[in-house]
Amino acid sequence: MIYILQWTAMGRAKTDPKKRGKQTTMVTASSGSDNEAEKLKKTHINPPTSSRYALSIRNLPAIVFVGVYGLICYQIGASSRSTDLQWAEMVEPSLQHAHTTLQRAPIVDSDLPYRCGVVFFYHIPSTGGSTINKWLINFSPKSGGNVKYFTHWGSHHNISGGERVQHAFIYGENGGMNEFVKELEPNEWRIAHCHHNSLHLNESEHYLDLWRSEVEAQGCHFLGNVMFRESLSHSLSLYKHLDRYESSKEEWTKHLYTKSEMGHWATQLDFFLYNNLARNPYAVSKQEKVRRALDLLEKHFDIVTVGDHSRYKDTLLRMTGWENKIMPRQNTYPGTLVFTKEEVEELQKLLNENGDIDFLYEVKKIYGNQNE
Repeated sequence: MIYILQWTAMGRAKTDPKKRGKQTTMVTASSGSDNEAEKLKKTHINPPTSSRYALSIRNLPAIVFVGVYGLICYQIGASSRSTDLQWAEMVEPSLQHAHTTLQRAPIVDSDLPYRCGVVFFYHIPSTGGSTINKWLINFSPKSGGNVKYFTHWGSHHNISGGERVQHAFIYGENGGMNEFVKELEPNEWRIAHCHHNSLHLNESEHYLDLWRSEVEAQGCHFLGNVMFRESLSHSLSLYKHLDRYESSKEEWTKHLYTKSEMGHWATQLDFFLYNNLARNPYAVSKQEKVRRALDLLEKHFDIVTVGDHSRYKDTLLRMTGWENKIMPRQNTYPGTLVFTKEEVEELQKLLNENGDIDFLYEVKKIYGNQNE
């Protein structure tokens, strides 16, 4: 039996893999040390258990522990190779308010819209994120708006290149995100777009704590948000890049037969946890990966959607009070991808073994069973 799948597949922009490089707005260069990090202490946290309504705007505390002996980062599978993750650099002296324990107040509908803050969009490839990002840019000066916009990313599939991108996103020539979250005006909003190699969440989670703390200390709000997509549909859509990588169907999924090997692409769970900087470097179980990803969502993301652009837009507009602008689809694939029944079933099995099926099941259960 042959499966012919034809749909509008969201994905990354077409680029020549030999010419892929960094994409930057506002911050264009990096500076600082390339020293290797100390190994991070591993601590496991129970995943969230209570259900949430729709997009579940949460109020649990995100906590930064700072002490004489450094910062304990909650994480699993942390790679010891990540640049700029030395304990000395984790505690940012330039972020005046980042060392206090965060206690986020409940978000009450009557308090909305908020008057100021930073919208932090974590863009997972091939989830419709280009549509969201383009819509966000429409609020920036580039499109005649007044909302400052910052991004820095690069499609590097090697550790050294990816770490340089992450360093530039965090620090940058003009201070990167560390400076972008400072000195907000009383009624000012800003947008940060996080994409390929911008931030390795599993290992660099503490930066989200630091940035949120800095923003909230100014009386504003840090709104973490992310879009997911059904696991099988997402992975099948990425086959449109086979020719670009001069790959084959057999070689395309080879990395998924291992726990830690990296390939040309990442599943949603792997990209959310490790971006393009690693893949399960300590070979933990799929249950640990799912638990860690749900913990990151619970602690740092205020808007979580699965394939529902309208819900994403309506929720963000309700929180920010921005003008209601249309959100046209971007970066769509007009072609047809053909798969056999056996190929679809095998990919489904690999995604289940990797943890993606369980992860998306839990995301939909916690944050609402939204339509594709």
